[in-house]
Amino acid sequence: MTKTKLAVVGCTSMVGSRFCGLAKNWAHLTQADFKGDINIDITDIKSVENLFQNHDFEWVALFSAFTDVDEAEKQRDDKRGSCWQINVEGVKNIINACQAHQKKLIFISTDFVFDGTSGPYSEDDPTGPDLTKVSWYGITKIEAEKLITTGLSDFLILRIAYPYRSKFPGKDDLAKRTLRLYFAGQLYPMFTDQFISPTFIDDIAPTIHLLITTNQKGIFHLVSPTVTTQYEFAKELISVFGGNPAKVQKGSLVEFLKEKSQIPRPLNSALKADKIKALGFGPTDWKKGIKIIYTQSGGKLI
Repeated sequence: MTKTKLAVVGCTSMVGSRFCGLAKNWAHLTQADFKGDINIDITDIKSVENLFQNHDFEWVALFSAFTDVDEAEKQRDDKRGSCWQINVEGVKNIINACQAHQKKLIFISTDFVFDGTSGPYSEDDPTGPDLTKVSWYGITKIEAEKLITTGLSDFLILRIAYPYRSKFPGKDDLAKRTLRLYFAGQLYPMFTDQFISPTFIDDIAPTIHLLITTNQKGIFHLVSPTVTTQYEFAKELISVFGGNPAKVQKGSLVEFLKEKSQIPRPLNSALKADKIKALGFGPTDWKKGIKIIYTQSGGKLI
């Protein structure tokens, strides 16, 4: 089997590192990151050019991103801020290099490109549309998607949502953060009115392999085929990991946004995964995903 030549930008990130670990059997990986085999800063044109000029690959998978939604909101409308610089200007540098060197791009995007008023969303639904209800993080990802769809003919945009995985020391994900706060006695009330479709990170590598080998282009969603809430996810997770789900308190995102936060949060940003299912890939249901990470982590995610 001929391996796909693939550059992974953001190879030590929470999502990117797991992708690399699972893609090694079908891809020849060129791993680049601040901490990778090859150092890269996507906001620096020379740094990006160094990767493209000096390494052999057909595809580049871009996992590098500014993903801290709260910190991003402090930079709202500031195009000099790190969120815009990484998520838009950095992506622009990668796009330009793909154009110049005739490479294909895989871009990891998010459910936060939608305002959450009419989910679940398909790949054909327009992003936004009400940007006052979209976080600054989400706006930067919308802008990046626009740059890709207008600037490249050969691209894949893979939207994921609330990603979770087995042990990763560098960063909290949906599952790890919930368990950490629960076992510390600090879990806040979990929203019963926010609808989500979490992504099991282990699904990303086989999905990308399928999309590449079947010559797909365009936008795809990769999420749990069933929708849940923050509250139901937390109860199931805590139960599987040996806690008492009855201790999980109910909360309301609507009330939270009224009283405590000005950061736009989508009420229903759930995504539909019909397009990838039609190609023969069945994304992991969130309940099954919780059981898998329990087994993978030996019951100790934190």
